[in-house]
Amino acid sequence: MKQLDLNGIWKMRRLTAPDMTNNTAVSSSPDSAVPNVSVNSAAANSSAGTAAAEVSANTADAEWLDAAVPGSVASALLACGRMPDPYLADNERKVLPIFDHDFEFVRHFTADRALLAHDQVLLHCDGLDTLCDLLLNGTLFASCDNMHRTWIFDVKSLLREGENTLSLTFHSAAAYVKAHPSRVGKPYSVIRKAACMFGWDWGLALPDMGIWRDIYLETFDAARLEHLQVEQRHQENGAVELTLSVTAENWNKASLHAQVFSPDGEILFDGAPDENGLCSLSIDTPQLWWPVGYGGQPLYTVCVTAEKNGVLCDSRTLRIGLRTIVLDRSPEGNGSRYSFLVNGVPVFFRGENLIIPDAILSRFDSRGWERIVESALSSNVNALRVWGGAIYPSDRFYELCDEAGILLFHDLMFACSFYEISPDFLENVRAETRDNLRRIAHHACLALLCGNNEIDAIYTVSGSSDPETAALRVMFGSGDPLPRETLDLLWAMYRPLFCKLLPALCRTCAPDTAYVTSSPCGSVPGSAQSFFDYMDDGDMHYYLQYNDNAPYQKMRQFRCRFMTEMGFQSYPSLKTLRTFADEASLSPYSPVMLAHQKCIRGNETIELYMERDYFVPQEFGDYVYLSQLQAGEILKYSVEHFRRDASYCRGVILWQQGDCWPVVSWSGIDYCGRWKAQQYYIRRFYAPVLLSVCESDRDAAFWITNDTPRAVNATVRWQLRTAAGDAIRGGEAEGSVAPGEAREALRIPLSLTQEERRSHVLTYSLWENGRMLCEGSTLLCLAKEFAWRRPQLSLNVRENPDSYEITVAADCYAKGVCLDTRTGDCLFSDNFFDLVPDSARVTTVARKDATGISSADELRSVLQAVTLGDVLLRAQGT
Repeated sequence: MKQLDLNGIWKMRRLTAPDMTNNTAVSSSPDSAVPNVSVNSAAANSSAGTAAAEVSANTADAEWLDAAVPGSVASALLACGRMPDPYLADNERKVLPIFDHDFEFVRHFTADRALLAHDQVLLHCDGLDTLCDLLLNGTLFASCDNMHRTWIFDVKSLLREGENTLSLTFHSAAAYVKAHPSRVGKPYSVIRKAACMFGWDWGLALPDMGIWRDIYLETFDAARLEHLQVEQRHQENGAVELTLSVTAENWNKASLHAQVFSPDGEILFDGAPDENGLCSLSIDTPQLWWPVGYGGQPLYTVCVTAEKNGVLCDSRTLRIGLRTIVLDRSPEGNGSRYSFLVNGVPVFFRGENLIIPDAILSRFDSRGWERIVESALSSNVNALRVWGGAIYPSDRFYELCDEAGILLFHDLMFACSFYEISPDFLENVRAETRDNLRRIAHHACLALLCGNNEIDAIYTVSGSSDPETAALRVMFGSGDPLPRETLDLLWAMYRPLFCKLLPALCRTCAPDTAYVTSSPCGSVPGSAQSFFDYMDDGDMHYYLQYNDNAPYQKMRQFRCRFMTEMGFQSYPSLKTLRTFADEASLSPYSPVMLAHQKCIRGNETIELYMERDYFVPQEFGDYVYLSQLQAGEILKYSVEHFRRDASYCRGVILWQQGDCWPVVSWSGIDYCGRWKAQQYYIRRFYAPVLLSVCESDRDAAFWITNDTPRAVNATVRWQLRTAAGDAIRGGEAEGSVAPGEAREALRIPLSLTQEERRSHVLTYSLWENGRMLCEGSTLLCLAKEFAWRRPQLSLNVRENPDSYEITVAADCYAKGVCLDTRTGDCLFSDNFFDLVPDSARVTTVARKDATGISSADELRSVLQAVTLGDVLLRAQGT
């Protein structure tokens, strides 16, 4: 039972670290995909904790500073004005030497006689980042070496009545990885710390340290409940059998009691576990939990208490959803399925990837998790992926996903590198995995556990002789395939961890959740001979840039079972860029901007695709706009293709939803929370009922995709229009699509000359019961070849009690209409949309989403718009 909260203001000081001759950051970008392996080098030290003393022999050399906990070295130094903000300008390189030092955090607290009278007094540390020695009243009682673990220590014998001093010394992770190079993987692989903290192709290198989650003292008398696990068994008759398993310390000294409540609060079970800590019940008419769009999200409550002589000793409460989630990997055709069934119903994953939420974790709070889930829901996203190079999210995140019906594709925290195993390493990972699975396994949202990110793919790329895969290997800096001896060494490190230890832990701690070894991965781990084998026999990660900058039109050549990563880079909002760059630095190739572009040849790739379809604007504001619109268009083209192939492809999870600092990246929402074009496009092409067009030189096919549990009977309407927006012909057709299917509803010939294609556009909409479900337009030539007119837009603002309503109209065809405000910020219900003269668009802004704007008059005064035609005409000097 929690007794003494140790969060709050601590004291922190820097300790003298050993002389570091090289202060360069350790960069672990996935742009180095092929491992650098030295077969004959000495093995790395087996335990980070025992090696901490090798890194530094410390003496104090700095004054004590206030440090808020939860927090870190970076957050404390920033709060005290002792470190420049690494997010600004090119400060990242200036602050890196700080993290070669060790730091001490100290807290004084009072323990009274009542606290010391308890049977147990435990120090509970929810997150220590990462290499940490703990002293209580001058006595070293523990050394920790894993950021992802929950650390609990019995400290009663070290406490004294009155004032006590708790000291935590954090050893430099940056210094540690330099002193302990891995022989099989990237530098970060030798330490159990978020991999991306050492730098990524969207993240700065900031190997921070500190007390990053809650720390407190808890007391127990008699029994302590260690774990409550709930297993579900769904019967053919619809009933659900629940088995509760209670693990307790000294549980024979107390009475255990269990209760289960329905979502409506009705008591369904009230009794005691047996001598093995087990009890079970059957729910004959269960209320099933469903993903968003398929049904409700009712949650049952399970509560277990331990009492002695009528006094509560401990309790555990879980909220669970009754559902089955099965990953179908059965053989089919030239590969195997990768399809999720929830309660027996196939569900197409419309997802986004999550990275670490902030490079300085204390800047992110529970409201941030709420924004992530809210953004997903408002973007028609029904699935999120927790990526393996970051952190296990807080409890609040899983609760929100349960309540919202968001499915989780959940990596364990391993990414983009082989890991050198040892008995100590495996035991550390065992404890880490057990801690987190016990915390999250009961959540209804948990759809899949995945051992790692991309290590199977690295193994494939490292040894493949396939030409396209070999080209990928060359792009990442390697030439010939690795020799068989080296590949065997890598697999000998891989198999015990990802094919044995982790699946066994998942079966024990999360028996109701499927496990796969890696993403991407085929049906047999390590069996892929080509990177493209994952398309047919597993899930796939695909980036045009890493396929020799292939034209995005290549996407329609692919059939893919499940796309777990796909994305395209774009710039953040100009307002966000101005938070870290002065006006002189607002240029793609300024030193400051390049410090915030972490992808190798990232700008060159963006501009290559601009040159193919558009022009490269000279005005920086236009450049930012076009980078965003281009990313949205490429993803629209790709995702709509995969959704039309719904009988084969059963999910797309885009890279990525948000950023961890202001940066050029693959995100849909930039670090400041501003939606880029991509996120508005996602909202449209992830619509549960989608109308899309597959055009060719000869014709255009209109497809309806139905990701709902009901049949859709709708009307497709289309028009061929001139650049002026005049409709010259059109038509309509009825389409009926069963749940979970995609079907061609209409095909029309396009007998147009090349000149006619440059001056005409195809517009379309889908209607059901008199209501328009979606609409859009498709150019019939490259955008740079189209006969653009500069549209005259009208923007009319009306004030409602809870929102502002903006009506946008154009006098000719307008594509990519982008609304923004010169000051303040708005989250629009729709943006980056297309217009024709006879159809105005109404977009709304909730008052809560209008920051710095308090009235319709104020919104009118700052509202502005730009279109793709404007940008391309300026780029041509017209």
